[in-house]
Amino acid sequence: MKKIIPIFILITIVIVYSVLLKKYQDIEHTDESIELITNIKNNIKDEKIDDNFLTWIYENYQIDSLKEINSYLESNQYDETIWHKATGNSYFVLNDLYNNTYDNMDNIKIINTSKENTISFVGDVSLADNWYIMPKYDERNKGIFGILSEDTVKVMTETDIMVINSEFTISNRGEKIPKLYNFKASPKRIPIYNEMGADLLTLANNHVYDFGKEAFYDMLDSLNEYKIPYIGAGKNIDEAKKPYYFILNGYKIAFINATRAEKNIKTPEANETEGGVFRCYNPEPLKELINETKKNSDYVILLVHWGREDSHELEDVQIDTSKIYIDAGADAIVGTHAHVLQGIDFYNHKPIIYNLGDFIFNDETKDTGIFQIKLNDDGKMQYYFIPAKEENEYTQILYDNEKYRVIQNMNSWSHNANINKDGEITEK
Repeated sequence: MKKIIPIFILITIVIVYSVLLKKYQDIEHTDESIELITNIKNNIKDEKIDDNFLTWIYENYQIDSLKEINSYLESNQYDETIWHKATGNSYFVLNDLYNNTYDNMDNIKIINTSKENTISFVGDVSLADNWYIMPKYDERNKGIFGILSEDTVKVMTETDIMVINSEFTISNRGEKIPKLYNFKASPKRIPIYNEMGADLLTLANNHVYDFGKEAFYDMLDSLNEYKIPYIGAGKNIDEAKKPYYFILNGYKIAFINATRAEKNIKTPEANETEGGVFRCYNPEPLKELINETKKNSDYVILLVHWGREDSHELEDVQIDTSKIYIDAGADAIVGTHAHVLQGIDFYNHKPIIYNLGDFIFNDETKDTGIFQIKLNDDGKMQYYFIPAKEENEYTQILYDNEKYRVIQNMNSWSHNANINKDGEITEK
């Protein structure tokens, strides 16, 4: 007669075997990981890439990541892109996560996306109650679709990072400072930026201080209350020059904003104790900020308020200082203030979009557009321009002949850049 093993004994045997097998596998993995960590550390020769950092990589991204990094080293193909290839995050992001850097930052947003990893930029926007756009917004009673076409809003809200130049102050207080035009909106207008998909506002311009210090400070407080990030202005110089960071597709992207727009300066520059904007009439402070920011970022994108108003012609200072900023570490420069489109340039293979003009600003009829950066998995950037037009206090994307007309004009104003019929911008 066959003996039957009791079920509880069989279960015990299976559990013990599983525990022993896992322990044996763990020992194998540990031995292999130690060898990989030693090889990687010895080959990279960077004091930041030590046993602890590589052990953290192993614990968070598994042994296959170490194997992939090691294989690049063994084939003499090492560069910083291997970290993203192996883990989905760049070295800068990994180092920040390892050091818990983001826990102490209020100027960063991590975007987890399955989209195309796109950053979009538009030019001057006015939501001022005492100017042209908001009366039409109220009169038409269609929300954002009263001033922007549906396809325009779709592009803006579906992009991963939407950057807008906010060209007015926000407050229910304040007195006009002496100048020709003064723009102010009630704080109740701020949610319109959510309708537009705004992720970041640039404030280093010549209209954020139009109603003095009280209104300027109200604007900053209101934007913080509504949790809409901004750059280029603050209650002191440290805040005004502070970059804002996004983690997009595992890459760390820094945004910096400065202005040199006013010929007759009315808007104060922030200092150690007083609020204002970050200026770049002297390029050295901005150059230093870019250089320092680049040391801990994969990309630095510079937004500058500059240029001659209502002119497609460039000022020499735009051409000259853009090269200084790219040499300092800027990976792209996007300009505003001219109220009209200006051309595109490349310097050291980095794009300079000299001016995006008015986006939705007044009652004039003007060509405008949306500049886009698409960030690929391999860290390469592609650039696009989407032609649009502002007319009758309404902005819409252009198609067919009108689209090609604007592209042709942009190409005629550009230097060593070309926009093809699909809107892709390439270096000549």
